[in-house]
Amino acid sequence: MTVTVLMLFSILSLLAVIPGMLLDKSPGAMPIQAASGAFIGMLIHLGLLAYLHGFRLSKHNRPGKKEISLWSALALFFLGILIQDGGFAFLEELPYVAYGMFLVAVCDVLAALLSFAALILMRRKKK
Repeated sequence: MTVTVLMLFSILSLLAVIPGMLLDKSPGAMPIQAASGAFIGMLIHLGLLAYLHGFRLSKHNRPGKKEISLWSALALFFLGILIQDGGFAFLEELPYVAYGMFLVAVCDVLAALLSFAALILMRRKKK
């Protein structure tokens, strides 16, 4: 549940920074490319969220639940690191876009850490 809220917050934050990216008029700026990168990041978040919810809500007991949770946590962690790099790119020119991207990165890393903690607790529970 908490991971879902963090991912939804990440999606909304990415949606909020896209107009700021498009208004970037600094020399050498490529606002269309930056906004399309943020949009692709938002689509990756939506796809990951839909896949995880579809997997969790299925009635069938599928093998590989731990592996899917592990891969999704790793994907969220690396996605957070990539978005943090984009935040540093906007830090001097558009600080509000950078802060929004840092917020997305923090949400992604927290969601990944919570997923890792859930995997560890699920493993201890079965023993």
